[in-house]
Amino acid sequence: MRDYVLMVDVNSDIDHAYAAAEGICIMPQYYHFNDGVIYGDEQKLSLEQFFSRLRTGERAYSMGCNPDRVHGIMEEAVKAGNDIIVTMASAECSGSYNTVCIEADKIMEDYPGSRIHVIDSRLECAPIAMLVHYGQGLKKQGKTFDEVVEAMEKKKSHLDIYFMVDHLDYLVRGGRLSAISGAIGTLLSIKPILHFENGQIVPLMKVRGKKAAKQAMLEELRKKKLDPEWFCAGNTLNYDEAEEFAKLCAEEFGLKILYVADINPTIGVHIGDGAFGVAFCTADDE
Repeated sequence: MRDYVLMVDVNSDIDHAYAAAEGICIMPQYYHFNDGVIYGDEQKLSLEQFFSRLRTGERAYSMGCNPDRVHGIMEEAVKAGNDIIVTMASAECSGSYNTVCIEADKIMEDYPGSRIHVIDSRLECAPIAMLVHYGQGLKKQGKTFDEVVEAMEKKKSHLDIYFMVDHLDYLVRGGRLSAISGAIGTLLSIKPILHFENGQIVPLMKVRGKKAAKQAMLEELRKKKLDPEWFCAGNTLNYDEAEEFAKLCAEEFGLKILYVADINPTIGVHIGDGAFGVAFCTADDE
């Protein structure tokens, strides 16, 4: 029986040290400013450098996966005798899922008997990382390729993230919010709380002020039956506040914090710095 490996979209914000230790390959995505330099794989900016450039008014753009790079990564694994489970960011938010599917089909045609399953997580950021942690845990328990695929496909519907955006202008720049709504929201100190619904980032609610946003997220979490083993936080240059809020949630709901993730620049393009939120999993019987 062939062995198999897990791969994951960089937009999962998975911890790179964990991924390297577990043999999980991270699929790169890319971003650029107007200077023609492409970042995201061999060449990267620190988060401080990236958001500093955004704050000075430079416009950044996110890009998807490079088909040749994707093909090479998966072909190398298949040549080594592995089947592959790849978990990608929502197809509703990124074209990279389709890119990986196309390249996976080519490889399976070139290497008969190989198997590549591409999961459309219907998510972004930390919930994807939790899904891959879950799948890798099952693999280490000795579960088969098919068993892990089935379990991960089921688990993804129980994952979500609530996060607060600190600046509305990045949503305006990306076309996700009108300029008028953005100006009014900024004036009134509106803090939209976003989450995932049917694979898309949608507003859960809009509140005035950061303190109210935190209380609103807590109220929403109180309505959930949370799985205590699967909980983490994410942030864009707002680690301390994200960690503090995660600890508050963990104390109230009896949760174990897996990690506090830094959100990748390809997502930071759209939400700016100062954002933070928590990713969670609802119990299977909810």
